[in-house]
Amino acid sequence: MNENTNIFKKKNINERLRVTVIGCGACGNGIAAEIEKDVLALEGEKSNISFVGINTSMEDLNTVSLSHKIHINNSKGAACDRENGIQDLAESIDTILPELKEYILEDSIVFIISSLGGGTGSAISPSLAEVLLESGYRIGMVVVLPSDNESLKIKDNARLTFNEIEELKPQMGSIFILDNNAAEKQKINRTFASLFTSVLCINNKSQDGNMDLAEIEACLMTPSFSIITRAGKGKGTTANIVGILNGNSNIFAKRDDKVVSVIGISEAVSAKDSKIDMPELRKEVGTAPVEFHGYLSGSDENVVILSGLTMPYKRIDAMTESVQKEAGIIQNAVKATTEVRTVNVMDVFSKQEIKGTEQSNDKPKGISALEKLKAKRISK
Repeated sequence: MNENTNIFKKKNINERLRVTVIGCGACGNGIAAEIEKDVLALEGEKSNISFVGINTSMEDLNTVSLSHKIHINNSKGAACDRENGIQDLAESIDTILPELKEYILEDSIVFIISSLGGGTGSAISPSLAEVLLESGYRIGMVVVLPSDNESLKIKDNARLTFNEIEELKPQMGSIFILDNNAAEKQKINRTFASLFTSVLCINNKSQDGNMDLAEIEACLMTPSFSIITRAGKGKGTTANIVGILNGNSNIFAKRDDKVVSVIGISEAVSAKDSKIDMPELRKEVGTAPVEFHGYLSGSDENVVILSGLTMPYKRIDAMTESVQKEAGIIQNAVKATTEVRTVNVMDVFSKQEIKGTEQSNDKPKGISALEKLKAKRISK
């Protein structure tokens, strides 16, 4: 029996909200699978939500339950190396892209989910986002920051991936940034899946005001960092909501400031019974130019979406600094595996001098994102 059945059995998905979830790499596949499990536990029709997982590792792909799976290029995995991941994607994009587009629902918001630090998800998620944006899809992202005790390689991958996503940010929708510093990884995955599913279940039916489809989509399509929080029907108070956002159990990256572009609130109760004090909430979370407020949600939950937040640059900068402090360790490791010593000793028999080799770092450039990706293929 699905462990989430009891939690979600009274909820109905908003059948007009169309979403496609694409998990990239082991972390992204895991979160996508958790969301699909929660969605399957809901009542009613669910054909407006599609799920697909993409990975270079067949072993990792086999461990998750998803409606659709794509294995990249018969790859063995990326081994935490972004160059391996992007190369595998470049080699396979002609076959992967048509198959992937078959699973993307028409007029849906496409959420690409990945870790920022792995070898597959971190490498392919920005490239896929760019290619799909150029194809006219609406794209949002869910990404996971590595914890402070992760390896230097994972932290450096995260820094590089974040910078690539940052460049795409103005063209995209919401970017939900989870932080592995907040809790155990599986708990973060399950918590986010539950929160995201709650957004999919916003169904207001009140004369006092409703978050309609356009308003829900506006929350999900506002560029930059976004956060979701939730409280039970009887706990939808300003204090509880603020407490969750500021508490140690918050799974999202910590905010740098109180800048917020859009606040969306779906309450389980009527406007008359509401215990959310908007002036007080604005004081705590920031004043947004745009607010949406709905009441009497069929999900019996209070769901709050904060969109268009300042990206968590302080967290990224701190991680970058921690990598830079260990630059000597990284350089020595690279040197040990790549440097070939030039020896000037003459071999008295062959009379040959042994010399090191040099490799060109020239990278071909393309025009479109798809052509640029294909240009990364190794010439054969």
